[in-house]
Amino acid sequence: MPPREIAMNETIQTILDRRSIRAYQPRQIRKKELQEILLAGQYAPTAMGQQPWYFTVLQNPDLLEKLQIQCKSVFLHSDNEYLRQAASREEYHVFHHAPTLLIVSGDTQAITPLQDCVLAMENMLLAAASLGIGSCWVHSVVMLWGSPDGSALFKNLGIAIPQGHVPYAAAVFGYSAVPLPEAAPRKPDTVTIQQ
Repeated sequence: MPPREIAMNETIQTILDRRSIRAYQPRQIRKKELQEILLAGQYAPTAMGQQPWYFTVLQNPDLLEKLQIQCKSVFLHSDNEYLRQAASREEYHVFHHAPTLLIVSGDTQAITPLQDCVLAMENMLLAAASLGIGSCWVHSVVMLWGSPDGSALFKNLGIAIPQGHVPYAAAVFGYSAVPLPEAAPRKPDTVTIQQ
């Protein structure tokens, strides 16, 4: 928990209060809120102002379920023991039953597409938190794209990723079905200030 005796502005307080949410109400986020979240993403910094990103929003429950099944399959065949164990549980859902999934893909010919897309996603996670909307980074989408049949699976599902783009970031959004969890303790000795 950040020290509360330090006076902080609203932006910093939102950053400190944001949590990854893994249980969502079934109701969809409002269109106005989605537009505000996307706008925040579009105002993230990019190398040389290239804005090499493309934002794909998935809200169709059937499509989300088809995609999550494919993502779960990638987890089951992962080299990572934790991911295999998680995906082996029948009740495990890679998108935590959230009603909205946002994918940020970037033009591979840009200077720093990975960094640009991740910065855009962070802006959107913080914007969502400021609106009282929960979110959670989900790397499974990026893993699926990187699998041998990944790009073909996206195409077969009709998920819009432009030619020459690669998904670099994905997160789910929705209204939390659980109280805001406490922050994990911050690791010590991670800062050096050289003057």
